[in-house]
Amino acid sequence: MRWVLVFLVGGLVLTACGSNSAPIKASVPTVTAKPGQPAAPQPTAVPQGPAAVVNGQEIPMAVYAREVELRKAGLTQRGVDVNTPQGQAQLAQEKQLALDGMIDDMLIAQEAAKQGVAVSDAEVEAALQEIVKQVGSQAAFEQLLQKSGQTLADARTLQHTQMLNNKMRDRVIGTIQAVEQIHARHILVDSQATAQALLAQIQAGADFGQVAQQSSRDTLTKANGGDLGWFARGTLVSKELEDAAFALQPGQISSVVQSAFGYHLVQVLERDPARKLEGEQLLKVQQQAMENWLNGLRAQAKVQRLAGQ
Repeated sequence: MRWVLVFLVGGLVLTACGSNSAPIKASVPTVTAKPGQPAAPQPTAVPQGPAAVVNGQEIPMAVYAREVELRKAGLTQRGVDVNTPQGQAQLAQEKQLALDGMIDDMLIAQEAAKQGVAVSDAEVEAALQEIVKQVGSQAAFEQLLQKSGQTLADARTLQHTQMLNNKMRDRVIGTIQAVEQIHARHILVDSQATAQALLAQIQAGADFGQVAQQSSRDTLTKANGGDLGWFARGTLVSKELEDAAFALQPGQISSVVQSAFGYHLVQVLERDPARKLEGEQLLKVQQQAMENWLNGLRAQAKVQRLAGQ
């Protein structure tokens, strides 16, 4: 019931937040309406009872079922035959994503209530009017909603959820401007034996950067002596390499580190306990902070998943 609003308002929400980070998105199917397309199918019977219970608060089965129907319609629109084994597997995944998103939305709303964070009706209406301006008129907006099987009440509910999620996101990431970062370089090779031999050369006095230029198979850093630049936790592709780097002090060289890419040697050049974050680094750290925060809410929550049981 939510996808049309996200399709129309996603850019507005991001712009209004004034942040490089993407908004926390309410649980939505990834369907797009087409001109003249009939409204998404609705369940013929209204299911009873809760789809899940989150810290004692119920997610109605009827609301969950309606979202599943929209996701099913989206799969069909993309050419997926939901009657085939592959289609059934994709539909099962969509069902799980739908319920996961609804549970996260409720956890965020519950935490917002604890912290006294709220979204007023006036804020919601102002945001909806911005969408009306984008699509041209109230009539055009309502026509889009009708084509998607939504009502104005559905639109208000989604907009409220999206704005509340974004307010909580801003609370979590709003103070993240500077974090501990490391400036390091590394050497990547195919075998442990090769890495051990290179480590022996460096320990005997060979220059780390020159060895990297000669022997590393990391084509992105080889020419610069293996220089990885500055990075914060949670931003390197290789967690093993990142963990090894953060365990070192400036000037120290690691033992051989194995990752999915091969075998590394890493040397830390500098550490800064509060270096300013910018660009992609800032976005990655913000995303990691949000995921950690959500994981904390999930870990503390008492959730009963009843849909599909």
